[in-house]
Amino acid sequence: MEFQKLWIEQCEAARGIEVDFGTQRALEYLIEEKFINYLEAAESDSDLRQEIPAFVAEIKSIFEPWQLADCLERARLRPPFDPADYEDDETYDEQDIEFERQMDIHRCTTELLMVERAREWLLDDEGN
Repeated sequence: MEFQKLWIEQCEAARGIEVDFGTQRALEYLIEEKFINYLEAAESDSDLRQEIPAFVAEIKSIFEPWQLADCLERARLRPPFDPADYEDDETYDEQDIEFERQMDIHRCTTELLMVERAREWLLDDEGN
């Protein structure tokens, strides 16, 4: 697979989304969906890691720093875990609910880490 081609196509798609649906939607697509997922995948793939600086440069050519900062402030925010969401479902017992709570903590922690890494790459003028 050509990793460079993948992120180039995603950046081009973001430009089209911006024209058709606005900057906010383009940011959500490129930063919240594609770039953060790319960073997560790059943790275990050196070929992807090598492409990050070029991907970042292309993102910075599309969006202003303040737009990126604003997007990253809201990235992957979701409501806190609520065990009451499971109380009416008879298929869940206390152990299942606790497991779901622990999985939610894991997901939130991973997402927070990835958003912080994205922030470092996209908002740090000194680069990586």
